[in-house]
Amino acid sequence: MFFVSLIITSLILCLLFIITAKRKINVRIEFFNVMFMLNMILVTFIQFTQFHQWRQYSIAVLIMFYLLFLKRHHFKTNHGRRLILSIACHTFALIGVSEGLSLLCEVTPWYLSIPFQLLHAILLVFILTWPIYLYLTYLLSIRLPKFQTDTILVLGAGIYSEDVTPMLKARLDGALMLYHKHYRNAQYIVSGGQGPDEPIPEALAMYRYLKHHNVSSDAIIMEVQSTNTIENFRLSTPYIPQKQGICVTSEFHLLRALRIAQRERLTFVGFGTPSPITLRAKALIRDYCGLMLHYPVLWCTYLSVQTILTLF
Repeated sequence: MFFVSLIITSLILCLLFIITAKRKINVRIEFFNVMFMLNMILVTFIQFTQFHQWRQYSIAVLIMFYLLFLKRHHFKTNHGRRLILSIACHTFALIGVSEGLSLLCEVTPWYLSIPFQLLHAILLVFILTWPIYLYLTYLLSIRLPKFQTDTILVLGAGIYSEDVTPMLKARLDGALMLYHKHYRNAQYIVSGGQGPDEPIPEALAMYRYLKHHNVSSDAIIMEVQSTNTIENFRLSTPYIPQKQGICVTSEFHLLRALRIAQRERLTFVGFGTPSPITLRAKALIRDYCGLMLHYPVLWCTYLSVQTILTLF
């Protein structure tokens, strides 16, 4: 049993190393899916071996320290330091809660500790997968996708006037980067409806921005009905005949967007654009929680196995 835990941990680290070393590999949602499932299997084995979870915490923290080294320029600004501090505090707070639940399970009669054991199992997977999410998000923000496609989907973001906001501008600039690099002949779908406090549909503002930057109007398709990410993909599907493409959105949002595309039976890779650093910590945490909710079958299976093993 002990060696199984070591093997699973090694598989996760090897997969991360391969993704890092092979720069031509597109970072796909399938990589996250595999490591997420491996963490679930690992946590299940941890509960029945002497492989203490603190060793797993140390591996997660090492991944985050490596990511911190890659993003060390954040130490030069106040906002960057606040971002690092916020992520670190949330991470260690979760570890503290997890350890508290573990101790509570030890001092509580087994028939009363079952809910705490299940919550601890969920939280442990959540903590171990968190640095993987952060690292893949980082890779998606620095690698231009290498993918044969005729479709680029740019997801909208809230606007307050007829001009694009800094976050939406960054997404459109990312699309323009793809346009000038490799995808001049692609169709650019700009997806975003009109909220109650928005003067025009987001897609119209996006269309104007791309056209102003010399993208032909014939190359731009507007989808103006969507109000959330699920609808972005669902309502854009009629414009994606090959059911594949590149999704451009903010880096914190990208893995969740790719998972939604996968659930809509679309094959997408992504390119993450920078978000305002003052909002990034909360956005990363919020979207990570949102991403976790897009695996209902996997969570139900995991909790069923955990419940059976706990009872018997």
